[in-house]
Amino acid sequence: MQLVLAKSVSQTFKVLFFCGLSLCLPICGKAADYAYITNQGAHTVSVVDLQQQKVVNTIAVGKAPVGVTVDHRNQLVYVSNVEGHSLSVIDMRRQQVTNTMALPIAPVGLTVGETGDQVYVADWYHDHLLVLGAESGQVLAQIEVGHAPGGMQLGHGDAILYVANRDSNDVSVIDTRSRKELQRIKVGQHPFGLSLSPDGQQLYVVNVYSNSISVIDIASHEVVSTLAVGEHPYCATTDSTGKYLYVTNTGEDSVTVIDLHSNKVMRKIRVPGTPEGIAYDAARQQVLVASWMDNVLAVIDGQSLTLKPAIAVGSQPRAFGQFIGSVPDKQK
Repeated sequence: MQLVLAKSVSQTFKVLFFCGLSLCLPICGKAADYAYITNQGAHTVSVVDLQQQKVVNTIAVGKAPVGVTVDHRNQLVYVSNVEGHSLSVIDMRRQQVTNTMALPIAPVGLTVGETGDQVYVADWYHDHLLVLGAESGQVLAQIEVGHAPGGMQLGHGDAILYVANRDSNDVSVIDTRSRKELQRIKVGQHPFGLSLSPDGQQLYVVNVYSNSISVIDIASHEVVSTLAVGEHPYCATTDSTGKYLYVTNTGEDSVTVIDLHSNKVMRKIRVPGTPEGIAYDAARQQVLVASWMDNVLAVIDGQSLTLKPAIAVGSQPRAFGQFIGSVPDKQK
């Protein structure tokens, strides 16, 4: 776990892992869109108003926040505090922490289902994940997975949960109803981030040490292709149509853009230092990248594939997970 937590190791390898896990938000009616960026070094979350392109709030959370996921139904953001051994729960309408869930683990990756009643949290040290009641924080189940689980991604309908197991080089396939592992899919070396295509048909697995993406067909649960990317990739996301895949490369401060129709690299875009978390802002057709070394949220124009002005955030931003949320006007 020292790769994730230690700044010295991150500087040495210029990588922790992937996060990436992507989310393309449907925009229904007028709403305020925000990016919730975890700042591991400042123990805060920067709230970025995506219309104004600036930080509008800074929220204190637990110690060393890394992972983040958004419950769109209940307008909540969950943040994993690795050294704080807890989850912070942020009410998006009030933009403040309303609950802190103490945990017996050091949480990193996490995700929440469509109904918002359960939160899945990866336990890096003990090779399992916890299923928590969203309101109570009570541990409802413990599921054994591979070694050093990190990124997680629910399939469409939430029936299947995918877990990237960094040290066993595979992805666990979990039945969320029975809460049992169905199988493991071998991928590249040190998988960390996961991202689902918008149509739910393909899972993209970021292989940190193989410098590649394993593409898993959801129907067969087989790797159907392997895509080369940059040095020490971390996270990935698609655009809202599934045309492009964007991958952060922490070892060379770049984002690889892959045309998913041809499975070929279109471009590498230079970004600020040590890019980690990444997400696609569908409303503005732009890619958001948390740059750990330079303490900014880099912004890429999704049409021209060029850099826009970066947004200053807190110290050591990670944004590992699904970090874009939308608050309807009537709820603000």
